[in-house]
Amino acid sequence: MKPLSMKTYLLSTLLLLSSVNWAVAQEELTVTNKKFFKDLESVKLAEFAVSFTTSEAKSASTQSRTNFNGAKSALKVMTTGLTEELMQKITNDAYADFVEKLESKGLSVTKYNTKKNIKESMQQYVKPSENFKVDVDYYQAYSSISTITVSAGGGPFLKFNDQYFAGYAAQDKKERLVTVNYLVNSGYIAANASKTEDNFLGKIYNKTKVAFYPGVQVFWHSGLDIWVSKKDKGEIKINKNIYKEGAAGELKSIDETQLSRYSRAVLQLTIDEQKYYNDAMDVLKQANTKIVNELIALR
Repeated sequence: MKPLSMKTYLLSTLLLLSSVNWAVAQEELTVTNKKFFKDLESVKLAEFAVSFTTSEAKSASTQSRTNFNGAKSALKVMTTGLTEELMQKITNDAYADFVEKLESKGLSVTKYNTKKNIKESMQQYVKPSENFKVDVDYYQAYSSISTITVSAGGGPFLKFNDQYFAGYAAQDKKERLVTVNYLVNSGYIAANASKTEDNFLGKIYNKTKVAFYPGVQVFWHSGLDIWVSKKDKGEIKINKNIYKEGAAGELKSIDETQLSRYSRAVLQLTIDEQKYYNDAMDVLKQANTKIVNELIALR
């Protein structure tokens, strides 16, 4: 294994950077259906879960049927050392912080059992997942990613794609139910590809780049849903990754291939448990603060 310094690291068309400067200004949160938060007096929490990334991969390519000789770059980042004890502690502590912030604003918080409160005829379809379930996070649709999801308290939980059952229960009981889902990643991978044609010289220039920005992050679209029915819900979601810069452990290159039109690399982050815990709690507490403050403002 080749250790990486935290200085700029360049492997042909693969780029590893130690810091990031977001060039495009973004709103910190996105909010939908604000009316569903109005006059909220208590929070009935049907789910609170944190997903932890164990690997992520992205690629950039200019290859196509009309550009067969185009370029391609690929990068995979693997995170090792995440124990069940560490992930559970982070999730429990993030949950405790979330509840404390709500209660400090005058909102009571109670845990809500969706299966027990849904219509009896539907209870057979509600099948909570065991804790530490792999690849049930909300981000599966957006990236080649692998995660472990942990529920607050460590018990069975409704995975993201099954949380619409909270909407059924909310409609049946005429209540508003809240679910919270966070994704914690070990960094951010950005992929870019471009093709430039020079008609005068009759040449095509291909450029691909995959960049990894190490740092513990709460990812885009993490956040809170408030359910009133299966189809109707409000959202308060993170729109700009909340970022703690710097690798939370030792980052190494464990595999590299460099050819004229193709390059790839696999990086491995072996976490330092204390640093990862501190950084994860930092960004999760920031996320809790942003979401709770917005919820209170919407009341």
